[in-house]
Amino acid sequence: MIRGAAVAVLLAAACASGGPVAAEEGATVVFETVLDEAYSGLDEGLREAIRTEGRWAELWGQIHRRVSPRPPLPPVDFSREMLIAAAAGTRRSSGFDIVVHGVTLRAGRLEVEILETCPEPGARAGMALTQPVEVVRLASLTQAPVFREAKAPSCE
Repeated sequence: MIRGAAVAVLLAAACASGGPVAAEEGATVVFETVLDEAYSGLDEGLREAIRTEGRWAELWGQIHRRVSPRPPLPPVDFSREMLIAAAAGTRRSSGFDIVVHGVTLRAGRLEVEILETCPEPGARAGMALTQPVEVVRLASLTQAPVFREAKAPSCE
């Protein structure tokens, strides 16, 4: 799923330039979901920018450590792309989720908005432990990420 209005601008810029790009201040960065799972092997919370094949393979293995056979690693061209991973850690039931809600360039930083959602009070939820995770792909940018956390009202 691709999010944002300027769907291919930064990805096209990265592909044309053959490497990381510098985007304009205040620009919304377009990203695409690579993985969105409720059950992962990530028992602890995680917020990370992934910029190498080695780290991507390691994280993929951690996410799928309870799965056999392990699904194939989605290809990423790290000369042009990077990944952002957000994991919630272990939750007590189904109905929890974590999403990369937006990515923006501000003050020389890559601001990544993370939104955690929880089951609504009184909602039916499966009684299984879950470990929500989302990984998104975007153009390789040089800015360091800063993660901005938000929780849905149902989490309070």
